[in-house]
Amino acid sequence: MRPLRLAVMLEQALEVGGGFQQPLNDLLWLRDWATQSGNEIVVYSPYPKTLEILKEFGIEGRLRRFGVLDYVFLFLKYCGSFDLVQIALKLRSPFERALIRDGIDVVHFTSTSKRHLLLYELPFIITIFDGCHRDAPEFPEVRTFGEFERREILFRLASTKAVAVIVNAPELIDDLCRRYAMERERAICIPFSPSTYVSQSTPEAAAEAAVLAKYRLEPGYLFYPAQFWPHKNHMTLLAALANLREQGITERLVLCGSDRGGRDKINAAIRTYGLSDQISIIGFVDSAELGALYRGASALVMPSYFGPTNLPPLEAWAVGTPVIYPEAFKAQAGDAAILFDYDDPHSLADAIVGLGTDGTRERLRTAGQLRLAQFAQETEAGRLQFARHLERLKHRLAPTAR
Repeated sequence: MRPLRLAVMLEQALEVGGGFQQPLNDLLWLRDWATQSGNEIVVYSPYPKTLEILKEFGIEGRLRRFGVLDYVFLFLKYCGSFDLVQIALKLRSPFERALIRDGIDVVHFTSTSKRHLLLYELPFIITIFDGCHRDAPEFPEVRTFGEFERREILFRLASTKAVAVIVNAPELIDDLCRRYAMERERAICIPFSPSTYVSQSTPEAAAEAAVLAKYRLEPGYLFYPAQFWPHKNHMTLLAALANLREQGITERLVLCGSDRGGRDKINAAIRTYGLSDQISIIGFVDSAELGALYRGASALVMPSYFGPTNLPPLEAWAVGTPVIYPEAFKAQAGDAAILFDYDDPHSLADAIVGLGTDGTRERLRTAGQLRLAQFAQETEAGRLQFARHLERLKHRLAPTAR
């Protein structure tokens, strides 16, 4: 039986943050799986920068961008009336034809890619991180200018047509089955794992001091690494700091991430609350600097509205940094975080104060390590299930070798 040839699509840019780091983790595992199982992976990305990063890990990727005809196919697919024409004429998009020329058997999308709509012949595996356009449709980034409708088309077809659906939490499987009639046995739960840049970083005093000095930071700040989207809920965090300042408590905050249209409102709120002297916005940072920034923090504070899981808590646990996290995502946090109501700045202010209670930091560090170990076990179990599924696909597809 010949090897299965799996295309691995890395379509999230580095600036996306966790949306890049988690697929990178998946790819590193798939590389090892292919080596051990005698199968093959071919890695594609539309970003030259991603290909350069992959070389750091000894992986040679291939550049695969969208062409004009791919966009035409995609537009017609969104319109919904193109399927019959495609079937009648047996049309394949340039994207799919290129993959077939490369001898690909199965396409693995490491994010909820729109490119799965371009596949007419090749089976695919899809990754779905969340269903937040359904959970919180009030936010413009998942609602306006047809974004909600676009996501519905992607999610509905992806969750029913994919040969396997990779998710990061059991509750997401329930949501997809309820909303889109996904076949439950096709779902594979692989929890998030810390970025390799954080989990494999080592605490070297001189190097970490240099990172903090670069951004003019002193240890002991609150840290929130997140892109500047409205759903990241920086506003509740700023209101909580203002509340604490009224109580005579001054907390320093470091924000990092790329601007997705919300930075101006955040800057305005900082000025309104009079917090300019307490807050450092350092923009998008190099992945190799994240470990030092987490370790320099007194706590990770993450008031995001989107879940049910997020990557930063796992990265904070990996380096022993306490976590303050919304109670809405208690299923992920367990007892390894101080929980608060993400719609209540007073609740968040109380959580920040609670961090100073005797024994709290030590308790959270220990609980975080245990939580991380539990997720590591669940990740291993999910990957074993994924490997078994890939072997089944190999058995079914190998007789049709091109």
